[in-house]
Amino acid sequence: MAREFYQYGSTGTIADALGDVDGILPLDTLLVGSARTKSSDAWVTDSASAATAFACGLKTYNAAIGVDPKQKPCATVLEAAKFKGYKTGLVATSRITHATPAGWSAHIIERDWENEIAAQQIGDNVLGRSVDVMIGGGARHFIPKSNKGSSRKDERDLRKEAVDKFGFRTVVESRAALLNVTGKDVPLLALMAGSHMDYEIDRNKTAQPSLAEMANVALTLLSEATSDCDSPGFFLMVEGSRIDHAGHSNDVATHMHDILAYQDAVHLVKSYVKANPATGALSVSDHETGGLTKGAQVDQSKDPGTFYNWHPEALLAVKMSVEKLSPIIAKAADAGIEAFVTEAVAKNLGIKDLAKPELDAILAARAVTNAKKAPSGVYPLDNALTEAVSRRAWAGWTTHGHTGMDVNLYAINAPGLRGNVDNTYLAKYSAEFLGVADALPTLTKRLANQKVTADTPVATKRSVGPRDEHHRDERVYH
Repeated sequence: MAREFYQYGSTGTIADALGDVDGILPLDTLLVGSARTKSSDAWVTDSASAATAFACGLKTYNAAIGVDPKQKPCATVLEAAKFKGYKTGLVATSRITHATPAGWSAHIIERDWENEIAAQQIGDNVLGRSVDVMIGGGARHFIPKSNKGSSRKDERDLRKEAVDKFGFRTVVESRAALLNVTGKDVPLLALMAGSHMDYEIDRNKTAQPSLAEMANVALTLLSEATSDCDSPGFFLMVEGSRIDHAGHSNDVATHMHDILAYQDAVHLVKSYVKANPATGALSVSDHETGGLTKGAQVDQSKDPGTFYNWHPEALLAVKMSVEKLSPIIAKAADAGIEAFVTEAVAKNLGIKDLAKPELDAILAARAVTNAKKAPSGVYPLDNALTEAVSRRAWAGWTTHGHTGMDVNLYAINAPGLRGNVDNTYLAKYSAEFLGVADALPTLTKRLANQKVTADTPVATKRSVGPRDEHHRDERVYH
């Protein structure tokens, strides 16, 4: 779907896009198979258990970060690589403390305990610092409670501790500073946003770096740091985190833009690997989100054959994520709200033919949202807006959560990696490729004394049902 969105955007007409058989994306030439995704306690995984599968090579329960089903820590491939002399890096557009980057660099029984994850990531754990370059959002978990925007429950300043106690040389908190770092700044902690970084469609290109820019900085620094012939090399994990978040929102246009931003990063990595053939790269999703399809039958009263098509042009007209637009509509004055919504939807979602039933649905959802009557994890206003876009694109969704589908597996310079594999196999493959598999049992034994609980745990919903919820005031995407 993203490929066709790209083709339409590149050619400008439906006829030319349909005739474009060569306009493929960087990942398309690297497809080698697929990966299975279930966790130890569910057919549908969350990002925490999936990250642990990729990092430790074992199945665990949804919500677990670097621990097995019995809540015992398991060493990660990143930690093993560091132990063997590799330089290591993590890049994400989510909070760097979020499930995927945390899964490689922390050990905690509950993914939502991000303050504890942050402390472990800078080196406050039994193994010490394992990450040399760390770039992403999530500053709120590193700054003291008294600082504006902090989510900590104490006055620890993990930025200062990172430098004073755990060997980091530099902490940066702006795009300009990030793009000016050099080798002398490694180990580097780069916090690019208080929480998650902005969606690509909303990103201020001078205020926040793109995923490709962050990946380029990490690749450059790690490559320079390992240029000595005696160095084994480096390990780098790069995540286009917000692709998943847009899927949770069923925001198809935002989803497309973040996928293409990830493809830009893939192009960069692909070029690096081709120039450095001793390097290998894998690309895989931790799970599918939303159950997205094209060619949705948006009118059940018509022949389904009518809908053997979809409309990328409807997505190209969208200029803002629903996550950003919803609060604008919710907070607008009640007086003249119909005209305000009609104009806002036309300007930001490209919908200039908003039907009366659609407007009524948006206004009703706005009322529920403002009255705070929606159930936890349900966003009526978001849904009303995204449904209007999806209807015009003929895009269909099955859920606001994850699905249990197998996910595509891509690779370059990865001998023997073919076919359908379990997600846990990718950790084993990576460890063997890097020559660090023998370090995993040793480090797992050392981690036996690692604290995996929180001093001030946040409330969780594990006892009451699925964890694929996200909250309006501070969305939590799983």
